[in-house]
Amino acid sequence: MARVKRALDGRDAHIWTLRFIILMLCGVIAFAMHGWSKAPERIMVDIPPDLRSGSTRRVGEREPYSVYAFALYIHQALNHWPVSGTDDYRRNIEQLSCYLTPEFKASLLRDVQQRANRSELKRARYMAEMPGRPYEAKRVWIESKESWIAFMDASIKETYEGTVIKDSFIRYPIRVVNWDVAPECNPFGLALDGYHEDPKRLEGSNLANDGLAAN
Repeated sequence: MARVKRALDGRDAHIWTLRFIILMLCGVIAFAMHGWSKAPERIMVDIPPDLRSGSTRRVGEREPYSVYAFALYIHQALNHWPVSGTDDYRRNIEQLSCYLTPEFKASLLRDVQQRANRSELKRARYMAEMPGRPYEAKRVWIESKESWIAFMDASIKETYEGTVIKDSFIRYPIRVVNWDVAPECNPFGLALDGYHEDPKRLEGSNLANDGLAAN
């Protein structure tokens, strides 16, 4: 009887040990599932344009080329007035407001009014990257971990009833900042924050009927 009792006691002890292990595993699984549910739904990793020599990137680290490409894309869209700046300029600002800081948006809306007062909106406008001035590393100045200055050389052409009234090359020093405010509206997590300094007209511009404003 003693031998049978010891065997039964050993079995019961083993069962309780297994139960304890199972409870611990359930706790570990629950903790892991909770952590997984709180993990970021998206991870931003910038890929450099040239991978011939390889690249190591940290999550959230911004590649200067991506900053420049973002600034060029949004700034071009702001300055695309296919019909007339009277309607197109303000509409562009509103449509792209997720990619603009509130301060820069307010500055652009003031620019709309100033241009209207000078009768500079009743024209079509097109912007493109200046020929022969593509991206290179020196075009992006890393101001901080959260902000950059993108120096973009652009070709601006404005027409009125098919007649070219402005054909200029202008350098825009555009400040770009991290802006992870509304991911559903702005998946890039960046925003234009205005000009680091006044835009500057470059050599080769046709200044006929151009006015005095560089931009």
